[in-house]
Amino acid sequence: MVKKKKEETKAIDTKKKTKNILLEEVVDVESIRKELKDYVDEKVNQTFVEELDKSNRKLLREKNKKIVWKNIIIVLLLLIIGFLTYLLYTNNYFDKFFGKQTPIEEKEKNKDKEKEENKDKEKKEEVKEPTQEELKKQYASLLDNYYVTDNSTYLVNFYEGNLTNDMMKYMTLNTFNFSTFTREEDYNIIKESTFKTMYEKLFNEEYNSSTFDYDDNKVRYVKQMDAYITSSLLVREDSNIKREIKNIKVDGGEIIITTVEGLVKDGKLYNVVTNNEIENYQNDSLLKYEKDLNKLTYKFKDNKLISLSK
Repeated sequence: MVKKKKEETKAIDTKKKTKNILLEEVVDVESIRKELKDYVDEKVNQTFVEELDKSNRKLLREKNKKIVWKNIIIVLLLLIIGFLTYLLYTNNYFDKFFGKQTPIEEKEKNKDKEKEENKDKEKKEEVKEPTQEELKKQYASLLDNYYVTDNSTYLVNFYEGNLTNDMMKYMTLNTFNFSTFTREEDYNIIKESTFKTMYEKLFNEEYNSSTFDYDDNKVRYVKQMDAYITSSLLVREDSNIKREIKNIKVDGGEIIITTVEGLVKDGKLYNVVTNNEIENYQNDSLLKYEKDLNKLTYKFKDNKLISLSK
């Protein structure tokens, strides 16, 4: 009986021990699980931190690259701006902002000033009229082909200022060298084309074919021949009429020449038309006797005589 109780007590103890062992084993599993969880958490956290750190470093590198390129671009732009500013400065671009003139502006100003000075100079030159002596040297030769002799049929008409077609033909014939005309036994033949060309050089009037007188010679126009035929051989007579220029005026495109003219014969001076002798003539200037002599005004345009008046 006692033995049986001992065995039962022993069995109970054994059972308790077994239960304690099992409880201890359960406790150990929980501890292990906890440790494992802690380990896993730690590893996960470590991995996360590492990955986060990697990502941050990568992001930082990218950011740094952008910053570097941005800085490089800024430096390049600053260099370009500095270079352009230098070019503008060397070309005096900024002078106008400080009230200074650039060399180009100064050059242009000098040009404008020079132009103004030239204009003023031209105006002064325009205002300054040439002297009569200067005008005579320039225009006196215009009169050379316009004259009549003291034996001319047209003498009175000429000094009355009556510029007729026949008288213009007479003055045209005066310009030729008679030896160049065709010569027959006792007359000359003058081609109308040659005569007309000279006429149109001397006068602005329309040319008309007609017979006219040359001193004591009748110059007939023959249409069938397109020529002029003289009644006798042409002989040039020297004119005793002298003239002196009193005044020359330039009016636009017209040249107006006023002359005093007289007949000088045998050392004596006469009025051309009235043939009145001028007393006390000393072979001096005709202008001294203009009130007793003949005055004419010749008007030229394009070197042609366009009018004659007394």
